[in-house]
Amino acid sequence: MNSSSYGYHSSDSLFSNSTGTRTSIDSNENFLSVNCGPTLINSCISFGNGTLEESRLEMLQQIANRVQRDILGCEDKLILARNALQSDAKRLESGLQFQNEAEIAGYILECENLLRQQVIDAQILIDGKYYQADQLVQRVAKLRDDLMALRTECSSIFSKGRTLTTEQTKLMISGITQSLNSGFAPNLNPDLNSGMTQSLTPLTSSSLTSGLSSGLTSRLTPAITPAYTPGFPPRIIQTYVTGVDTNALQTLKLMQIRKPLMKSAFVDQNLTEEEVNMKFVQDLLNWVDEMQVQLDRTEWGSDLPSVESHLENHKNVHRAIEDFESSLKEAKISEIQMTAPLKLNYAEKLHKLESQYAKLLNTSRNQERHLDTLHNFVSRATGELIWLNEKEEEEVAYDWSERNSNISRKKEYHADLMRELDQKEEVIKSVQEIAEQLLLENHPARLTIEAYRAAMQTQWSWILQLCHCVEQHLRENAAYFEFFNDAKEAMDYLKNLKDAIQRKYSCDRSSSLHKLEDLVQESMEEKEQLLQYKSTVAGLVGKAKAIIQLKPRNPDSPLKTSIPIKAICDYRQIEITIYKDDECVLASNSHRAKWKVISPSGNEAMVPSVCFTVPPPNKEAIDTANRIEQHFQNVLALWHESHINMKSVVSWHYLTNEIETVRAGNVASIKTMLPGEHQQVLSNLQSRFDEFLEDSQDSKIFSGSDIAHLEREVNVCKQYYQELLKSAEREEQEESIYNLYISEVRNIRLRLENCEDRLIRQIRTPLERDDLHESVFRISEQEKLKKELDRLKDDLGMITDKCEEFFSQAAGSPSVPTLRSELNVIIQNMNQVYSMSSIYIEKLKTVNLVLKNTQGAEALVKLYETKLCEEEAVTADKNNIENLMGTLKQWRSEVDEKREVFHALEDELQKAKAISDQMFKTHKERDLDFDWHKEKADQLSERWQNVHSQIENRLRDLEGISKSLKYYKDTYHTLDTWIQKVEDTQRKIQENQPENSKALAKQLNQQKMLVSEIEMKQNKIDECQKYSEQYSASVKDYELQTMTYRAMVDSQQKSPVKRRRMQSSSDFIIQEFMDLRTRYTALVTLVTQYIKFAGDSLKRLEEEEVGENPIDERDLQKDRSYSKSERRWKFK
Repeated sequence: MNSSSYGYHSSDSLFSNSTGTRTSIDSNENFLSVNCGPTLINSCISFGNGTLEESRLEMLQQIANRVQRDILGCEDKLILARNALQSDAKRLESGLQFQNEAEIAGYILECENLLRQQVIDAQILIDGKYYQADQLVQRVAKLRDDLMALRTECSSIFSKGRTLTTEQTKLMISGITQSLNSGFAPNLNPDLNSGMTQSLTPLTSSSLTSGLSSGLTSRLTPAITPAYTPGFPPRIIQTYVTGVDTNALQTLKLMQIRKPLMKSAFVDQNLTEEEVNMKFVQDLLNWVDEMQVQLDRTEWGSDLPSVESHLENHKNVHRAIEDFESSLKEAKISEIQMTAPLKLNYAEKLHKLESQYAKLLNTSRNQERHLDTLHNFVSRATGELIWLNEKEEEEVAYDWSERNSNISRKKEYHADLMRELDQKEEVIKSVQEIAEQLLLENHPARLTIEAYRAAMQTQWSWILQLCHCVEQHLRENAAYFEFFNDAKEAMDYLKNLKDAIQRKYSCDRSSSLHKLEDLVQESMEEKEQLLQYKSTVAGLVGKAKAIIQLKPRNPDSPLKTSIPIKAICDYRQIEITIYKDDECVLASNSHRAKWKVISPSGNEAMVPSVCFTVPPPNKEAIDTANRIEQHFQNVLALWHESHINMKSVVSWHYLTNEIETVRAGNVASIKTMLPGEHQQVLSNLQSRFDEFLEDSQDSKIFSGSDIAHLEREVNVCKQYYQELLKSAEREEQEESIYNLYISEVRNIRLRLENCEDRLIRQIRTPLERDDLHESVFRISEQEKLKKELDRLKDDLGMITDKCEEFFSQAAGSPSVPTLRSELNVIIQNMNQVYSMSSIYIEKLKTVNLVLKNTQGAEALVKLYETKLCEEEAVTADKNNIENLMGTLKQWRSEVDEKREVFHALEDELQKAKAISDQMFKTHKERDLDFDWHKEKADQLSERWQNVHSQIENRLRDLEGISKSLKYYKDTYHTLDTWIQKVEDTQRKIQENQPENSKALAKQLNQQKMLVSEIEMKQNKIDECQKYSEQYSASVKDYELQTMTYRAMVDSQQKSPVKRRRMQSSSDFIIQEFMDLRTRYTALVTLVTQYIKFAGDSLKRLEEEEVGENPIDERDLQKDRSYSKSERRWKFK
């Protein structure tokens, strides 16, 4: 079944292919006859009377053949009945009458009769220990289940149009069950009945596993649960559907445990000890074979009680099998007593017994393990199914009618349920994974496991679908109760508003004008609120059309006629199929949880009400909305009437006030009015009267006589005011001239104030530093302002002349002092502003000159600072130093010549200071630019002075450097020449070795004289070192001074240039002197060593010459080698 579809499935699929079912059964019979038959037959042949046994077997075979024929006949009749039933079901969906009801009833009755006979025959076969009895009993039990399923389906389909209540349906199915059960127990004798308990009952279990091939699905899933048992636990569901109580099923084929006979039971006077042993071991073999057969045919159970029963029973069986080991040991002991020729046969039987027992013990252990795993799975799955069923009962039984308005609690519960479902999902998933694992391991109870797995999946999907229904009901019910709450609030609001309008806005002529004005304003605000509230009313009217009906959900409000309903989920059962969004008909709401519903195809059934919603229109909601709308219109009409009355009284008050104002007027008051106000007074009087006429048309406060009286009073006021105007006309001419002049004066004052504000704003706004362009722009702007002041001064002169003429002509007019005072004030302001503008322009021009001079001086300073910062290292060259000194002297003369630039800058600053002082003294305006320019000029002067000082210092330092270089060079060249000469002489001496002692002695004397000369040159070396150090120190001081000045200039110009480091000549001179000293030291060492060597050689030569012995050639060679090595060391 698709997880998104919820409903009922008929059991047609179980019988859709009767041929296939029969074939599988026949194949099972063949399998059992091949594998189990020989064992049973052999046991009968070995220990029974041959002729009687053959007759008994023949009789049992005939009964078995008859049972098989009857089974096949029943199966065929059931197929015919089911085909006819399906035909009638299709006719019912098409709206046609049944045709096959009587025929189907005949088929079912025939099958019941045959089934009763088959039960009796099956019991005979069991008692006769027929080798295929168990298989035949299973087929009979399956046939019984099929018959019960068909009866249930018939009951569901043929009850259409004459719907039975749930209790009636239960009774009907219970009757079928009793009818079928009557063929199993009541018609049998007690012995057969007990045999049925042991043999037939477990086969009934088989009907629950193989007969209902999808097994548990049809008992525990929503395919049955929603239709028959909303809220019944799984055990009751199972009993209700199958017609067999669960307690009865707990006695399912509990294995018959026949204890093996003791050896003493076979002792007989007519039998020898060996024959007793043979019978004993044969009985043990039969017992093991029987137990093996029973283990192979064992059932696993289809629900928790049956599984528990099988598990407990198997534990007993397993204990019996383990206890059998004692009998096996006894049989082994008996082997000693056996003699030929039976001993060999006995040994074979004993060996076979041991192997069969080992197999039986292993089978029992495996079965116990399988039962344990099955019990674990079924117990967990049953618990989850019970939990899901409880949640289903709760959702199906919930009251969604208008009586239950506590939606918030239901929302909280639903949220909790969804959280529980989230948690349960993992639990159910784990149980499903257990099922998958068991199926992967090929568990023998595959059908039961698959059935439980399908049941959990289907029930879980059904719960989710119910949750979807609940969510929709929550939304719709929340909208329902929200609408009626809003409607109640709206009705209360409109009633209170109507009372407030009647109480608050009632008025008459004695009402206060201010109060009435406030009330009129408030009434307009309330009108706005009313108009805004109109949208609320319209919203309620609109919502009313979408409100669902909840009263049909209340059984206390029975339907007078059927109403349309809409499905919000799929729902299927045998007698009806409904899909989501189907429009059905509600025939009866007598039960809150289940409704009698007619599907679009015309089928009728009891369906859970939670699956449906009663769509709009809701007549009660629409009527309520219409009443609110009508009440709103009444309140609006009452407001309009009250508003007209208040406005008419307000207009009356305004008119009477206007009449009193006109009557209180005189010439003096008229003269104070501006031109046009006289006519405005008459116009206001007329407009007030017109407004009163307009506002009092629908008023209930003023009558026609009241209006006529007011009209006469208005005409009298108009005549009185005309006379006042004529009296005031004479004085208007003089005042008009005054007004003209005073307006011109004030206009000039405004223009002057504007110019003054602009001027002061410019004065108080500092100039941009070093921005010559802005300075020129500011001068241009101020010159424009100056021209504007000139024009304004001319206009002031003209109006002054006019005013003086007016003063002479109308000296007695009260307006003359005012005009004269204002004229004098503006003349004084004009003089002050004009003076300030002139001083500021002069200040701007002076600052412009200062800025130009400052920029020129700064460029000049930067020029010489840049020159002084150029990177020219002092070289150890006298000509270069003299050139550098010449350049510095030229710069010094240029600097002296251009000193006038700074004198000019100082003069301009003095002028700027004088103007700044004048501005502050005259107009109290402080110059914000002078201090900066003064500071800038001082900085430039200081930098210029630094340039001059730097040139002087460098010239002085270069003179000292030049002298030190001269002294050093003179000393250095003398020493260098002398050392070079000595080195050349020494090289020649070492190359030409003396041949005799005289020559060597002469050479030795020359070397000693050279040593004296070398020692005398030490003072010159020291003197040369002193000059080199003086030069190096002077150069380093010069370079340090240059670097310091360069760093200062870089910080001032704020644009440092990255310069490369140059090699200092001081290092070169020091290195040159060190090389000279090194040569001198080497020369001293060489000469000293040579003198020592020559002395030794001379002494040896003299001794040899005295002894007249020739000099050994090897000694001479050694001396020459030594001399060469010394020479090589020196010239390295």
